[in-house]
Amino acid sequence: MKGTEPTVIVRAVVKAMGMTLRNLFRKPVTVHYPTTERKYPDRYRGLLALVYEPDTGEEACIGCRLCEFVCPPAVIKVEMLKTPERNYAKSFTLELYACEFCELCVQVCPTDAIVMMKSFDMPTADRREMLLDKDRLHTLGLKHERTWATGNKLRDMQAPPKGAPRPGHATAPPAVPVATPGAVPAPAAPDTTPANPAPSEAKA
Repeated sequence: MKGTEPTVIVRAVVKAMGMTLRNLFRKPVTVHYPTTERKYPDRYRGLLALVYEPDTGEEACIGCRLCEFVCPPAVIKVEMLKTPERNYAKSFTLELYACEFCELCVQVCPTDAIVMMKSFDMPTADRREMLLDKDRLHTLGLKHERTWATGNKLRDMQAPPKGAPRPGHATAPPAVPVATPGAVPAPAAPDTTPANPAPSEAKA
């Protein structure tokens, strides 16, 4: 650099080499993926998946389409199948390549059927592989560990405590009677007390 003193250049080089030497003997933090799997935090939320009912083993999704309606980029498409016993999702498709991972679909699910997993392990070179149908979403739900967050848990956390007044809804004061213009007031009750009451008789 023109006009730079040699001492400034030497000082910068020594400082940079000192930083290199300090990190040269540190333990590496690089994870050699995919041979070494990285441990995700407890609150990590990655891939979306569908799950089964833990007690009956049936599909948890009832095809209500709430996730489809709430999805901001509109990447979820659901078709309902009605049966006498209950409703199912006849088809469920998710365009993962356009998903925002906002978790709104998880929050509105009434049966906790769609959840997020503790993994992002789905690399591919073909974009068509990121178009997930119902079977592949169920496979992801069985393959990876799910996160703690479900629709019912998230809604319970966001709901106000029971019995607490809602913000902006203060208790209304007692109503005060207001006189109507032009109304005639009701006459007062007559006073029946005598003006000069007789003295009480003396005792014998």
